[in-house]
Parts: sequence; structure tokens; C-alpha cells
Amino acid sequence: MDPPAPHPAEHSRRPASDPAVSPASLKVRLKEQKLRVEWKDGQTSEFDFLWLRRRCPCATCVTERQAPKPLLPILKADPSREIRVEGAQPVGHYAIQFTWSDGHNSGIFDFRFLRALHDERSQST
Repeated sequence: MDPPAPHPAEHSRRPASDPAVSPASLKVRLKEQKLRVEWKDGQTSEFDFLWLRRRCPCATCVTERQAPKPLLPILKADPSREIRVEGAQPVGHYAIQFTWSDGHNSGIFDFRFLRALHDERSQST
């Protein structure tokens, strides 16, 4: 199971001017379903879109993740296997927003959040 995503308030401790949270380039790879970020401090991140979806910072997704799990879950097909990113657009100079095949598009992945995910993965390896 994946570790929980950093809380949005936790990743805001870094100032936006910190080169570690400023991407030099973003590459949305729809065919491979990946996001590649080259940070201005020389680090590189590659995120699988489904991995990012499980960490979506929007209020709906955060609430779903925090809801108590049922004692007897109903088994169903894993819908995340079918969900794909169909598009992405910048949000100002601070974030990227994805449009998913299931219509979800309210998650705004700010660069500090993406860098916190990068740092978290780097520490766990």
C-alpha cells in the first residue's frame, strides 16, 4: 500500500522562490501516462499518473481517503486501472491540473506538493 500523501499544509513550508520547488521543465507524457519534472536544483522526478491520482489534493479525494474503511468492503473491479490522464494544463506559474478520463479535474498539483512527493519517495528508497 502506498504511504499517505503529505498534507497540503506540510508542503507549504518551502517558499515558492526556493529553486527546489521550481521546475525547469515539465513533460506530460500521455502515451506513457507519466509526468516528468526537471527541477531547477538539478533533481528529476517521474510520476506515474495513477500514483498521482491516489494522492490527488482536491477536497473530494482527501475526504475519500480520510473516510473510515468499511469492515466488509464490497469487492469490485479496480477502476483506477481504467482511469487515464487525457490532458493537462498549467495553473498560473505554480501548479499543473490534469483532466482524467472519468471527468475528474479539480485536483491542482502545485509544485511544492509535487516536490514534497519527490522528497518523500527519495527518503524512502
